[in-house]
Formats: sequence, C-alpha cells, structure tokens
Amino acid sequence: MASRKLRTLKIRPEAREDVRRLTKLDRRLAVVAATALRDISNGSTVGVPLEKMAKFGDLSDCRKVYFGYGSPPTHRIVYRELDENTIEIIDVIAIESREDAYVYLLTAERLRRLPEETQQEFTSVHQRIIAKRALRKKE
Repeated sequence: MASRKLRTLKIRPEAREDVRRLTKLDRRLAVVAATALRDISNGSTVGVPLEKMAKFGDLSDCRKVYFGYGSPPTHRIVYRELDENTIEIIDVIAIESREDAYVYLLTAERLRRLPEETQQEFTSVHQRIIAKRALRKKE
C-alpha cells in the first residue's frame, strides 16, 4: 500500500509581500486569495499549467489559479509543485494582477528566467504598476 505524500505550502517572501500589499489594497480580494491558497494546499484546486513562451521564458513547471473580480478574474496565483520524496511542496511564487501580464513577468523575474529581451518591458510594466498603486494610496 502506497503512502500518501504530505503536502506543504511554501509561500516565498516576495509572495508574502504580494499578500500584504493585496490586503492593504482590497481586504475582500485578499480573503479570496487566502481561500484559493488553502484550496491549492489541500489539493481541492489544481492550477492550469503554464507553458514555455518567448516573452516569459520557460514557466512550464508552474501552474496558475485564477481569482478576483469579473470575467476573466483580475488576479492570478502562480505556483509550482516540488516533489521532495515524501513531501510535496507547493512553492507559491507570485500573487498578482493579470494586467499587462504582470504576474507572469514577475514570476519569470523571481525565478530568474526572464529573457533578456523582455527585461525592459518588465521594468516598464513594473514601474507603471507601482506608480498606479502609489496613486491609489493617496486617494
């Protein structure tokens, strides 16, 4: 009889910051994200596989889960499953907006897989997102 592997959720420090930022911006959305993380952790939700794409690099070992408002949902959780013999680790890499493909650019950057030719686009999108958030804080 095969024993069932233990699953554990590992949220990277950068992804924890994503959650903190999301909580400050929209508490209800943060609760939806927390529910999605719980469902990923317990295996009741399995994300959609990502692919290798020229713009983002090879993210084929990652999965995405949709959450947020509207259709399509406004945000994504990107994670990967790491098999460590008796423990399956769910490595949460990014929890971000899908706007301008930011979550995928951020994931590639955090995994150090962002193609050099996309670096300038990432920097531009990143600065635009940060500026937009700064404006929201002032309101």
